[in-house]
Amino acid sequence: MLKRKHDFKPDRMGAGALSKLYLTRRQRLNLLRWLLYGAVILLLSLVQDVILCRIRIFGVTTNLVGAGILLLSMMLQPDAGAVFALISSVLYYFSGAAPGPYAIVFLTGLGVLLNIFRYSYLRKGFGSAMLCAGAAMMLYEVLTFGVGLFLGHTTVARFAGFCITGGLSTAVMPLLYPLFVSIGKIGGESWKE
Repeated sequence: MLKRKHDFKPDRMGAGALSKLYLTRRQRLNLLRWLLYGAVILLLSLVQDVILCRIRIFGVTTNLVGAGILLLSMMLQPDAGAVFALISSVLYYFSGAAPGPYAIVFLTGLGVLLNIFRYSYLRKGFGSAMLCAGAAMMLYEVLTFGVGLFLGHTTVARFAGFCITGGLSTAVMPLLYPLFVSIGKIGGESWKE
């Protein structure tokens, strides 16, 4: 049989598009680090929504996701912390666990502003990270209370509950700090604490 020019030719079997994607070892480790950061925030969200939502202390519970976002944004460089806080808070809002869309602005804004303050005026270390992250957490809860009061979702009598939530969330941050530091060492140290 004679072959014609316009006969069907099967595609060449070869490596896919991923074989052309070349990542250096450092880039793979940085990608792993960021995936682990995301996994920790996802784990905090699961623990918060499944376990801690049933445990009440003085009638309130913690805000682990907000605490994790704010603490990690304090530990990163201001530019990387801003991007992380923005992406994490958007995902936090779309998960349905955030109090409202204003959580995106509050978490990102407080994370960036206090991170810049920390890097400009304070020594890098555990104490300054806890101070700035704790202050950001308390301000976040107060701002959330203010928006809830303005929208009519809460009353003035619940102010103490918001303050206790901020305090409990701040108390959890020292437990998260060593985990974030150990993940941050993957792919080289991104900050010196």
